[in-house]
Amino acid sequence: QRQMCIRDSSETTIEIELRLAEYYAHRRDFPVAIRLAKKAYEQRVQKHGEQDPLTLNAGGILANIYSDAGMYKEAIHLGESVRSNREEALGADSHASIVSMDNLGAYYADAGDYEKAVICGKNALKRYSAIQDSPHVILACADRLSSYYSNLRRYDDAIAMEKEVLSIMRQMQGETHPDTITALNNLAAVYGKAHDYNHAVAFGLEAHEKAQEFYGETHLETLKAARNLASYYKRAGRYRTAAVLDRKNLEKASVFYGDLAPETLAVEMSLADNLYMSGSAEEAVKVGEQLVSHLRESIGYTSPITLTAVSNLAKYYEAAGNEEETLSLRRYVYGKRVEVLGAEEKDTLLAGCELVSSMIKNGLIDSALDIGNLILTPVRKTFGRVNPNTLQLIQDLKEGLRIYDEKQKEKNTNGQ
Repeated sequence: QRQMCIRDSSETTIEIELRLAEYYAHRRDFPVAIRLAKKAYEQRVQKHGEQDPLTLNAGGILANIYSDAGMYKEAIHLGESVRSNREEALGADSHASIVSMDNLGAYYADAGDYEKAVICGKNALKRYSAIQDSPHVILACADRLSSYYSNLRRYDDAIAMEKEVLSIMRQMQGETHPDTITALNNLAAVYGKAHDYNHAVAFGLEAHEKAQEFYGETHLETLKAARNLASYYKRAGRYRTAAVLDRKNLEKASVFYGDLAPETLAVEMSLADNLYMSGSAEEAVKVGEQLVSHLRESIGYTSPITLTAVSNLAKYYEAAGNEEETLSLRRYVYGKRVEVLGAEEKDTLLAGCELVSSMIKNGLIDSALDIGNLILTPVRKTFGRVNPNTLQLIQDLKEGLRIYDEKQKEKNTNGQ
């Protein structure tokens, strides 16, 4: 009994060390996390051997921490050892062995080796499906595999895989089950990444309709599906339809999250942009003004997101024919970006290009030429000589110089 108590006490200590390691990893204190997990793993190897389930569990935790810490070679090396030992001890089709294969794929992906990540992910997904593992597990594995394919631009493979998973979910869970709805959303998302927006809309619409049927109109999952669908409509160029859906989504998001929540502000930003793209400049101005007010209250005046919203608002004013307000806002944005980011940062230079254009339209030629000459060289360096931003700035400067020369000729003529 005394020996058993000592053994149990020691094992409890190891378990505590592993839990603490995960806690410190969550806090991103990786040196402490690695030290604790490594010690626990080595103790279990010494006590139980490399193929004991407890040892392999500790090895898996340490490999995960290695990967989170950016130590990908160590994660892959240990992850491969855990996978091999689990397959030998438990069989290749055991749930634990498949998890190890799945995790190994994630480690390869973290290291940027997506080819090997795909091999592991396909293997894991095939085994999960063969043993009819939990639909949630299958969906999560498919989502990771889809990301590996997407990073390799293998969208056809990602689409084929997501279709297969959707078929599995329909068979296992039925047409309106949450897992089937998730699979539909995932398939729509892959079509979106592949720039096939018509198919993205079709499957996104089906996901939204099924979410309404299962959850009801006022559920968070229905809102998520609706937000996804609005983004597909937008990317398909159906801005008016996207705006109509965004208005409904904004009302729901305000109730679910509050007016100043990031989720609500994202929908509000989408609505303003879709109204602008659909030609409803006056409506876009109203929504854009409200958005800027909400962002300033939520994240401050000089946040990059707030300044982007102000820049967009200037664009809406310009489309509505209000050049005076456009110029005022662009002056403000350029000044703040110089102040916060520096004079030659990318977003500052873009703001400068927009300001030069507005100044020329408003007849402020001298100021436009001063700023344009100041930013021309860094714009060329940052964006390239044939970039549309560079070419537009050069065109604006040419127009400014033309107007300047005309005024000088007029002055000389009047002087004579």
